[in-house]
Amino acid sequence: MCDRIHVLWLALLAALVLCRSQSILAQGCIVSRGTGMTPCEHGLHFGDQMMLPPTSGFQTSVGYRWLHSDRMFIGDVEQKQREAEGSQEINDSHFIDIGLSYAFTPRLSATLTVPFSVHDRSQVARALDAQRTILGRFHTQSAGLGDIRLEGNAWILDPAKHRKGNALLGLGLAAPTGDRNVQDTFQIPFGTTSRAQRHAVDQSIQLGNGGWGVVLDLYAYREIVPHLNAFVNGSYTITPEEKYSPTASLVGDYSIGDSYVGRTGFEYLLWPKYSLSLSLAGRIDGVPVHDLAGGSEGFRRPGYAVSIEPGVSVAVKGWSVSLNTPVALYRNRQQSVPEKVAGMAPVAAGFADFVVTCSITKKF
Repeated sequence: MCDRIHVLWLALLAALVLCRSQSILAQGCIVSRGTGMTPCEHGLHFGDQMMLPPTSGFQTSVGYRWLHSDRMFIGDVEQKQREAEGSQEINDSHFIDIGLSYAFTPRLSATLTVPFSVHDRSQVARALDAQRTILGRFHTQSAGLGDIRLEGNAWILDPAKHRKGNALLGLGLAAPTGDRNVQDTFQIPFGTTSRAQRHAVDQSIQLGNGGWGVVLDLYAYREIVPHLNAFVNGSYTITPEEKYSPTASLVGDYSIGDSYVGRTGFEYLLWPKYSLSLSLAGRIDGVPVHDLAGGSEGFRRPGYAVSIEPGVSVAVKGWSVSLNTPVALYRNRQQSVPEKVAGMAPVAAGFADFVVTCSITKKF
């Protein structure tokens, strides 16, 4: 495990160097994989400044996202006592997406995305006494390949003729290439002490979602006045399979849940010479209570985070770089189907205060 983590850290650091030399939510316990960016988010679209896709050719990209979640919520109520007693679960997660796109025509393209991630999760072990005494904090980890995605994209209108407004649609497939049964050592309470045991790591740091997914993407923009666009961007992953049984799970079957992200806001072209633009958007990331297809049984932590997302991007000579920092305004850990059937309150889930995302893209 340590060797795998060291190798992936080198890849992550390389991506960070690329992002810095040129200038990526649900979050935490609410399962969120990848950088949170979609193939439909590329390019600048400001009238005559619009970066048109090549007639044909390749485009590569590297996206990175980091989050640190330690704020525990049940519903939309923060469980501040967890932080006060030092019992909150803490996730540190790093995601990197390596993308390769090919434009068949100015309107049609395909993108292959290969994701990697590194996770560290810490939680406390409690004694089985009346006071539930905290015995100490232990860590579990995962690192490796995620679920590879292949997606096709199409502009509704000819981008060469409709520079002031257009919509880009995407349809893709996510393959279950990420390990969904990562194991690590837990400290399990026995009376007033704890013992080391191997179990499946928490669902939030499993490398794969557990099954196949159908990815739906949308990006649309419209020029309001010169240099100012309004845009909307969204992605939803449908998972027809319901659940799976990881080895030595502490909570039984894991749900194979849908996930979504949505963004809408404005982008202003500040410096046309270098296509330097600033953006401000509202954002929502989440895992729904009920999937669109298939059942919703198995362990999951449904919920969502609503954020405000400032961003900056620049494009010059075939290179483009973006930096976005969604800051959470509202978080809600919803009741899952099994919890509702059992008459249980939702188990607390961790959210991040903010997320850092960046990407770098090169057109050939």
